[in-house]
Amino acid sequence: MGVTCWLFYIFLGFLFFFILTLLENKYSITKIEKLVFSIIMLMISSGVCYKFSMKYTENIFLVFVFLLIVDVIYNSYFVEKDFFDRNEKNISYYVFLIFIGFVINQEFINQVNQVFLTGKDFRIILWFLSFIFLYSFFKDKKILSQVSNNKKQISSEYILIQYAKLKYRYYDECYSDIQNISNILYAIMIFQNSRRGKMLRNYDYLLFRLNGNKRCLGIMQIESSKFLTDCESIEVARKKVEKIYARKAKGKKNVSPQEVISSYDKENYLEILNIFDVIQKF
Repeated sequence: MGVTCWLFYIFLGFLFFFILTLLENKYSITKIEKLVFSIIMLMISSGVCYKFSMKYTENIFLVFVFLLIVDVIYNSYFVEKDFFDRNEKNISYYVFLIFIGFVINQEFINQVNQVFLTGKDFRIILWFLSFIFLYSFFKDKKILSQVSNNKKQISSEYILIQYAKLKYRYYDECYSDIQNISNILYAIMIFQNSRRGKMLRNYDYLLFRLNGNKRCLGIMQIESSKFLTDCESIEVARKKVEKIYARKAKGKKNVSPQEVISSYDKENYLEILNIFDVIQKF
């Protein structure tokens, strides 16, 4: 690569940063939206290079490296923010952005003669619009939403099957000398798992890694600003249940499971209590 190529990448790095900062300040875009805009600008820049026979596309993903450098300089010397703050997740974001840019550069941009769409490519647009429609449909129907408002009745057969499976898988995590505590944990787990299964939890994990926003994670659907596995979410729920149980047990011989479940989740305690009753009979 010649000097002009490096200067071109540096210029694009500044241009991308200016556009992204403008969008961020005016519309408060998320990190995932920022990433998509960055990819779009990379594609447009590559298309312009092909259009004007500018041989700068071979390693054009390096624009994102200069975008990172500009961002570091801007945050450190102009707004005096800690760019490397772990809570901001800036480093992981740029590592992911540069990796995605490299893949697009090598697997797409360098494999074609032009980036802009041709007449034959309109079928891609149609498919894209179809996917957008499906996404909007699922979003409007709250199929992928964090919390569903539909209170579906869970059958006893489903509860017992899930109880057997989850007890086999998470016995150690839910074990307690107090049997009611273990069964309360299984009841909460079955309820949350019925609302948000493994596939949707993986969807949550993907969004969390992309934007880092606080959301409910793990099989117990614990609201968290840090990543939680299923086992870690059970551990958090267990500590909360044990704390509630200990508080309710002061001055009492017996603690009602209904009291504990109600304190843990007032909104859904009837559904969880129903699951608990089925488990108790098993």
